[in-house]
Amino acid sequence: MRSTFSGLNTMVSGLQAHQLALDTVGQNLSNDSTDGYSRQSVNLVATTPLAQNTLYGVSYVGTGVDAVSITRARDIFADKHYWRENASKSYYEERQTNYTAVEQVFNDSQINDQDVGLKSSIDKFWNSWQTLSGDASNDDDRISTRDTAVTMADKIKTMASQMQSQIGTNYDQLKTDVTEVNKITTQILDLNKNIRQAEATGGMANDLRDQRDKLVDDLSKYIKTDVTVQSDGTYSISNNGSVLVDGRGKLTLDLQSQDNSEYGITDYNLTFKETGTIYNPSDGEIKALQDNVVEDKNYIDKLGNYSAFFLSTFNAQHKEGYGIDGANNGKGSTDINFFGETGNSYKWINNEDGTSGAYEKAYIEKTSASGVEELRGINIINELTVNSKITDKGGTDYIAAKGANVYTKDTSYTDSNGKTVKKGDYIDANGNWVDYDHRIPSENGKADGADGSNAVTLSTIFKKTLTDAAVNDHIKEAAGMIDASGNLKISSTNNKSLYDYYNDSMTELGTASSVTDDNVTKMTSVVTQADNARQSVSGVNWNEELTNMIKFQQGYSACARVLTTMDEMLDKLINSTGTVGR
Repeated sequence: MRSTFSGLNTMVSGLQAHQLALDTVGQNLSNDSTDGYSRQSVNLVATTPLAQNTLYGVSYVGTGVDAVSITRARDIFADKHYWRENASKSYYEERQTNYTAVEQVFNDSQINDQDVGLKSSIDKFWNSWQTLSGDASNDDDRISTRDTAVTMADKIKTMASQMQSQIGTNYDQLKTDVTEVNKITTQILDLNKNIRQAEATGGMANDLRDQRDKLVDDLSKYIKTDVTVQSDGTYSISNNGSVLVDGRGKLTLDLQSQDNSEYGITDYNLTFKETGTIYNPSDGEIKALQDNVVEDKNYIDKLGNYSAFFLSTFNAQHKEGYGIDGANNGKGSTDINFFGETGNSYKWINNEDGTSGAYEKAYIEKTSASGVEELRGINIINELTVNSKITDKGGTDYIAAKGANVYTKDTSYTDSNGKTVKKGDYIDANGNWVDYDHRIPSENGKADGADGSNAVTLSTIFKKTLTDAAVNDHIKEAAGMIDASGNLKISSTNNKSLYDYYNDSMTELGTASSVTDDNVTKMTSVVTQADNARQSVSGVNWNEELTNMIKFQQGYSACARVLTTMDEMLDKLINSTGTVGR
């Protein structure tokens, strides 16, 4: 049997439900500009009806409305899509930043009408040898050759220093990112616990969930986030097989420093503090920073390869010629390094070949009075200095631009030392045989002060492969192109000319940078579309909210009017019924 006042309860429930709906509309409109906020809605259901006996049986009379929950509009699949693509976008953006910095270091364009790049320095050094080949005894030309060599070596060292600084910049950003990731995962862990506690009685912690999703948005910038929603409402976030945070705990990222003498820097390994194991992230800004360091080291290696060319190939060819210092019975000094000190020898060692496939990172083998040393990376570059014998006062006379005297007659003879001299042998000023098996002969067979035969060959090897330049096997072996048995190997310039190797490296840099720019443009569009897709679900729509406001306000007013009418009916019943005859 229905209560006399049950209608009042029905209307009160309607008032409460519509007021709650209006409050929720106000919450949505108030948070329209709140980053990460998800639109909320009240889920209304009719309450359990009462049975009412009628002439034709039992009927069920409604008892009002109830709000069973307040839920947020959110599409977890759209979120996962956004998180995945946002990590890729951040990866390419960070790579783009690094390529921009590398391109500035290797910039060959003009500044204030001046060529400032490495290519310009190499060009000037090459031109100086071409000029010297015309008149090897010209003091001004020899000074120019020395000075352009010093400038080129300094340029290579400056560029290497800039690349070291760029590596340091990447590591500084990595430290900041690791700190931020640890901060975010700590907050997510706290929110996981609070959400689980708040929802234990069946409610929905909408605002806490929004905060957590916003943190995952932020986390997806640094690493690729794989999110699994657990049955208790908590998130389990993993990356590359490692669970970073869930409802029970988290892993802390840590950076372990390690000195790297090969590149003259301090490297940092990314590990989990709790286990000490190496962490290899997939995608995101942190992965990009690690790849940037590898890329920057690669360009230090390229600078090292340029330097190795001059220390091994160029030096070996320079030793073939003669200076104009008057030593060696007037022929001039020989076997003098142009780069590096005279007592040292430099040879390119590369154990990778097409036959065995064996691999060990190539290096310069430096032999000096103190022993044999392997030089790699920045240490090759630091070794690239013009011989102090040449940079000293009057030292340009030691620049070996001349060729050697060669015996050109068909008849042979015995010199004063009992050596047989035949056509093609090298002889000193007194006609005695000289043990110089690989010397460059002078243009006319007999070198003089102006002869620049060796300068011609030295200028040739800049722009020709050693095979095309027709240098002897002694030079090829020093360059690492062949071994002592004549087997083909890989030189510091990949068996290319110095210019071809440099141009290929710059083309590779330009192509990689251009592809990265395209990927940034593409991923920006993809992320925008992904964000628009989820905003279409969770974003606040003013038109929709204002429509709901009118609807709920009208509903509230209607319930209030019915309540007033029922109040008047009950007033009549209570105060006016049964008063006749009193």
